[in-house]
Amino acid sequence: MKLLLKICILVFVFGLTSCRDTKKEEEETKAAVEQIEAVEAEIEEISTNLEKGANEIEEALKELDSI
Repeated sequence: MKLLLKICILVFVFGLTSCRDTKKEEEETKAAVEQIEAVEAEIEEISTNLEKGANEIEEALKELDSI
C-alpha cells in the first residue's frame, strides 16, 4: 500500500512539473509569434510606402516625358 501511495505521489509531482514546462513553452511560442507578426506588419507598411514612392516617381517621369 505504501508503494502504491509513493507511486501516486511521484506521478502527481511529475504531472505538475510537465505542466509547468508546457506553459513556459506556450508563452515562449506566443512571444515569438507576436514578434513575427510585428515584423510582418512592418514589412507590409514598408512595402506600401515603396509602392507609393514608385507611383509618385512614375508620375513625375510621365510629366517629364510629356514636356
